Amino acid sequence: MKIFRCLSAFALSLLFVHTALLAQGWQRTYPDASGGLAFFREAKPTPDGGYIAVGSRNLPTGAIRNYLHLKKTDANGEPQWEYSYREGAVGHDEGIGVVVAPNGGYYALGASSADGWQFSILLLRLDEMGDTLWSKTYAYQDTLPTNLGGYEATEDGGFLLAGSVSKPDSTNGAYLLKIDAAGNKLWEQFYGWPGGNPYPVLEDIVQLDDGGYIATGQWDSYQIPRLVRFDALGDTLWTRPFQFSTGDELWAVRPAHGGGFIACGSATGFAGYNALVVRTDDMGNELWQKFYALNTKAVDLELTPDGGYVLAGSLDNYLWYPAVTSGFLLKIDGDGNELWQRDFSNQESGFNRLGSVELTPDGGFIVAGESRWNPFLAKTDGNGFAITNWLQGKAFRDETENCSYDAGEAGLEEWIVRVEGGGLIQYATTDAAGAYSILVDTGDYTLTLLPPNALWAACELSVNVSLPDFYDTTYVDFAVSTLADCPLMTVDVSTPLLRRCFDNTYTIQYCNEGTVTAENAAVEVELDPYLSLQSAELPYTSLGNNLYRFELGDVPFDTCARFHFTAYLDCDSTVLGQTHCVEAHIFPDTLCFDTITNMALIEVETLCNGDSIQFNLRNVGDSGMNNAAEYIVIEDDVMYMTTPFELGAGEAIQFSRPANGFTYRLEAPRLPDSNGNEYVSSTIEGCGFSPGGGFSTGFVNQFSLFPGDGFTDIECRENIGAYDPNDKQALPAGYDDEHFIKPGTDIEYHIRFQNTGTDTAFTVVVRDTLSEWLAPASVKPGAS
Repeated sequence: MKIFRCLSAFALSLLFVHTALLAQGWQRTYPDASGGLAFFREAKPTPDGGYIAVGSRNLPTGAIRNYLHLKKTDANGEPQWEYSYREGAVGHDEGIGVVVAPNGGYYALGASSADGWQFSILLLRLDEMGDTLWSKTYAYQDTLPTNLGGYEATEDGGFLLAGSVSKPDSTNGAYLLKIDAAGNKLWEQFYGWPGGNPYPVLEDIVQLDDGGYIATGQWDSYQIPRLVRFDALGDTLWTRPFQFSTGDELWAVRPAHGGGFIACGSATGFAGYNALVVRTDDMGNELWQKFYALNTKAVDLELTPDGGYVLAGSLDNYLWYPAVTSGFLLKIDGDGNELWQRDFSNQESGFNRLGSVELTPDGGFIVAGESRWNPFLAKTDGNGFAITNWLQGKAFRDETENCSYDAGEAGLEEWIVRVEGGGLIQYATTDAAGAYSILVDTGDYTLTLLPPNALWAACELSVNVSLPDFYDTTYVDFAVSTLADCPLMTVDVSTPLLRRCFDNTYTIQYCNEGTVTAENAAVEVELDPYLSLQSAELPYTSLGNNLYRFELGDVPFDTCARFHFTAYLDCDSTVLGQTHCVEAHIFPDTLCFDTITNMALIEVETLCNGDSIQFNLRNVGDSGMNNAAEYIVIEDDVMYMTTPFELGAGEAIQFSRPANGFTYRLEAPRLPDSNGNEYVSSTIEGCGFSPGGGFSTGFVNQFSLFPGDGFTDIECRENIGAYDPNDKQALPAGYDDEHFIKPGTDIEYHIRFQNTGTDTAFTVVVRDTLSEWLAPASVKPGAS
């Protein structure tokens, strides 16, 4: 997969704002005024129609200051009060759960430590305004370090607390503690194995109708999770291990619809990890298991009234560090089949996680987590939508030029619609029928159609709309006519990798972005001297000197197509890491009108002449340069020379350098008298040898290749040995350790992915979150 993006000189606020407008649903972040990091672990509905959330808050003070943190909101997520336990003290406390007390106020549950290593279980009793009524800590045998994994508010008004115990002799174990409503300890149970699992822990626990409990955890083997059944006093009735892959987790369990149990977690394999759900009978015997999208983790589970379930978790791009994540809700039916997925993304940072989901009295959900290291809450409807209004419409070719849609008028595919309003900018692309759809909140918006080039004009490029109500759909169509009847061909060439001594597959993608059919179109492909054409999906003609012509026939407007060819890369005359270039040029390669008249037009060239490198600059325009410009020569990654030049029409400059094995790049302004930022370049690698007998490699793709016009594309690749089948590469790579790239540079991203397993991968999704410095409107799929 090859994707083009433009590096922007400014940052955009994309798709996400700290505070959404009030609506049927909402999503909010709560940045810490002190600049600390925080997140929510869980949120619950409150009797007044609002919500209570608990999590952790870390202050940037140098010492360990991590606090259990609570926030109370109204029905719209507006804060009413917040509270940090032991704020100001040195220590490490974590908030794990919150319970609405039957007689008013709240219980907050978590873990507390003075040094961040030796923990005790923490229970707080608070009134309706968050003031502490009492607090208690618990440890196994009142002394041993004890951590909280999960909890259950029991029918008698007390709690069952589940977690783990660390002993000095390393005979660690899982732990259950039963307390009453006043926080008094009733009983405790320890489940340990001498010299066994170093991480025995219970993660989640639920009380059953018979007074007993079902729990998940790492029971007696690391990364082999279990369901564990206890009676009312914590005695073990049975355990059931599950091993789905090389590393598994079960984070949440619930009694299933119709009996038995259902648990969610993740399974880890070579290519990443997958969210999973396992369904069992009443004795924990597996009935079925289902895996979901790659690189997803499900951490919480809720039963829905329709007999299905909803999962909460995060989708991680594990190829990036720090991880790029998106929180998600996933709805499944009673058999585990996926019904829908809703993502909660912070596009400014690409970092969002969900920690819990809870059913709300209106049939929707309240979800809690973090967004860019800030606490995050979202209120959704029963279909998982936090925002409920749609902007829909289509972009079509207005053949009758009446600015309205008539039956049979063609939709325009892959056109971009921009929506601005509510403090954010969103983008959508049209489908094959020209249709687009964007989910927005209530408010006022401006919709703008972005034509791909200057050959098109819309009756209205921008339209203002207002959405004052919930669950509304507003339709905006864009009628587009032509300014000139012109084909406009583009071409892109790409290969996923290049290996010596192997056949390598190249893809040619071509498009007609013009307004009429391009007749008798063709692509000419020039191969690197060390590549030899082996086969192609289209007939071709050899023009000599490794140049081949592929006839495409007539290409209708607003149409793209592709074909593949294979080329063998020579073994004996190449070295590992050497760069090999393939150039593609498409015809027709002219416009109906000449955009470059009475101007200087510069072309550059580098040639290897045995013991020297020849550099050529030519003015092929129909006018001389009005002012002097500068060309530069780069030796490997060092600016070798910067020289002013001025050429009349048809004039040229030629100079040379010894062929010493360095990589040389010649770069000059393409239109020196224009106000644009357009350049041409030529790079040569492997001409001559250094005193040590080799030549430099790895510098060709540090800079843009600048093919010189819109009808040519150049693909330069370094040949490789062993390779990672799942990665992402960006070209140009940029120079220096920081990979510097000029603003306004087009960047080509190559995303490679492969199923290295032994079974079919279903519903493969490639998700990539844009940096804030990239212009979303410039994203364009390339050859793949």
